[in-house]
Amino acid sequence: MTVETSLNYQTTFFKNFAAAWADRSSYRLYQGIDNTAENLRLALSETPGYILAYDKQAERELHDYLRQDFIGFLREHVPFFEVSDQGEVFFGDWYHRRQFGTIDVFARTIVQRTDSEVAIMPQLEAFAQDESNYLDNQVEAMRKATYQEVDRLHQQLENAEAEAVTAPKANPDSGSSRVRGFLKSFVDPDADQPAQPSRKAPTTDQVQLKARFDAAKATADETFDTQKRQLQVSAAITRYEYQAVTTTFSSLEQFKNILANLPKDFMRALELKEEQTNA
Repeated sequence: MTVETSLNYQTTFFKNFAAAWADRSSYRLYQGIDNTAENLRLALSETPGYILAYDKQAERELHDYLRQDFIGFLREHVPFFEVSDQGEVFFGDWYHRRQFGTIDVFARTIVQRTDSEVAIMPQLEAFAQDESNYLDNQVEAMRKATYQEVDRLHQQLENAEAEAVTAPKANPDSGSSRVRGFLKSFVDPDADQPAQPSRKAPTTDQVQLKARFDAAKATADETFDTQKRQLQVSAAITRYEYQAVTTTFSSLEQFKNILANLPKDFMRALELKEEQTNA
């Protein structure tokens, strides 16, 4: 491309982009952004800055204008999403609702940045696989993790107590003594019987081990009760979210496809709006 050709291209581009802004044509504005990003191999987030000479005020003005159309589309396209005017996307309108993400105006997608937001889709997938046992499975996994140290100390304690049991001492005259013992017990049933295994007094190590076990179990019990209540609340929220999805769409997979195709579907909606305006 020659200098003249390049300058002519830029002149035409900026003339068309200025006309799209004057006409408030979101469709043509997005087309200009997409074409520039593709031709210059820029990220969509960087492209408006390049077009507007990195004027931050102008970028914000363009961003805020385009945001209105995308928010309006998202509210209609995914009706159970609550979208604030600032672009935060919430899953539903119920108590304890969760933020699903934040819209990316120029990329025309929903971005999930926090661990809580990222966890929503995997939780919905797990719920879809086993609705009846979703909560029980989570509680059981949490129980194993919470009581892992307690179980280890309990095993150590049982081993220590088993070692504390001593066998009776052997009698050198074992053969004759067994006969005498049998005869004596036959004649006098109340006579003393052979010594039974005896238990040694707990050692200092055993006492300390028991104290560690008791402390670990008390902590684990408290943690388990607290986290179980949290899991119950979380499972209830996931159930509400899943019901919202399956009431609106045929399946969770369709919902995932809707999210994946947001940019394309939004542009198609803008194109139809442009055609109606020019009809």
